[in-house]
Amino acid sequence: MNFFSFHRNIQLRLVLQFITTFASSAVIPFLAIFFSNQVGAFSTGLMYIGVILSGISGALVGGKRSDQFGRKRIILLSESMIGLGYLIAGALNLLFPLSAYVNFVLFIVILFFTGMAGPAYGAIIIDSSTKENRKAIYTISYWLGNLAVAAGGITGAILFKTYPYELFLGIALVTFFTLVVTWLWLEDVRLPSAVNQDNNVSKSLQGSYKDIFLNRKFILFTVAGLFLFTLEGSLTTYIGIKLVSDMKDPVALLPFTSLFEVDGFQLIGLLKAENTILVVVLSLFITSMFKRFKDRSLMLGGGFAYALGFVVISYSASPIVLITAMFIASVGELIHIPAKQAYVASIIPDDARGSYMAIYGLSFHLSGMIAALFVMLSEILSANMITLLFSLMGLTSLVIYHILFRSEKSAEVKVVKTTA
Repeated sequence: MNFFSFHRNIQLRLVLQFITTFASSAVIPFLAIFFSNQVGAFSTGLMYIGVILSGISGALVGGKRSDQFGRKRIILLSESMIGLGYLIAGALNLLFPLSAYVNFVLFIVILFFTGMAGPAYGAIIIDSSTKENRKAIYTISYWLGNLAVAAGGITGAILFKTYPYELFLGIALVTFFTLVVTWLWLEDVRLPSAVNQDNNVSKSLQGSYKDIFLNRKFILFTVAGLFLFTLEGSLTTYIGIKLVSDMKDPVALLPFTSLFEVDGFQLIGLLKAENTILVVVLSLFITSMFKRFKDRSLMLGGGFAYALGFVVISYSASPIVLITAMFIASVGELIHIPAKQAYVASIIPDDARGSYMAIYGLSFHLSGMIAALFVMLSEILSANMITLLFSLMGLTSLVIYHILFRSEKSAEVKVVKTTA
């Protein structure tokens, strides 16, 4: 797993990914607070939905267009618009404060093009890698991403409240830097598809994505991932609200001692920090430990630990149990996520990687919406029923994996018998 043995595109993307993720993590997580201070919680909620839909729309457009016109062209267009959006938001707000709704429109544009670039980023990683080194690449990417999120989150927590507009300008500069580096050194290793070069956007997108939704194997795999992502997404929505409600008064963090006490809000922060630290510290160690296992086994075993951990977290209110469950979930995350990313790269057609990555990326967006839905359901369902639903989602994901892998093994056996 030597970074310098990877294709130059991979090296560039990993470095630029760290820089841009660090910068955006200093701002994006704090936007809800930024807007709620100006327009209130209800309007902020509507804005949040608008931002999610904007990112989804951008991903759908970017996925298809990156297959048609090349990854590099879409990345350059997207980063140009992202940088321009942050530059306008930072400069104008420093000169004269803009209306919250004007800022919202700017971020709709920014996140549309952020979504648009996502499938192209994912596709160029697949284009420039091989089946043998993809898991190593995704492991390093996952490690760098989590490290950047942690560092960016700390930076934002310190600076965002006092210097939000300066941070906007900082992201603009970072984005323009990545734009120049991409323009100079990123190579489109795969020529744009000559198939379906239709300039009618809506007609072209409809035909492209209709074919993807008819790919039963890919859609089932994406649904399985969606259910698992929803469990983790619920940590800061339903589970967070539940713990804050259940633990209003501080309780002992460790049994048999009252030296350290935490309330529900502090415990959620502790669990998030534990997950981030474990991912950053254990990523390479876990990968080395489980490298002899097949991706199928890693996805099933890791997925089970991941789901089990979050199911326990959704049920328990004991700090020591929650900390242990988060450890199990984090180890499961490290085992199954890189294997899953490498696996999905192997099952998508070469000539439609951008489009497929756009649909696969929807699982991240939709998981947030489903996690928010559980907050609404908690008003009419008991906590035990919510935990049961979480258990069913985790079990469904594992059953889907098992069915897909079993059908693959059957197909492999038939091939062997045919060639024998």
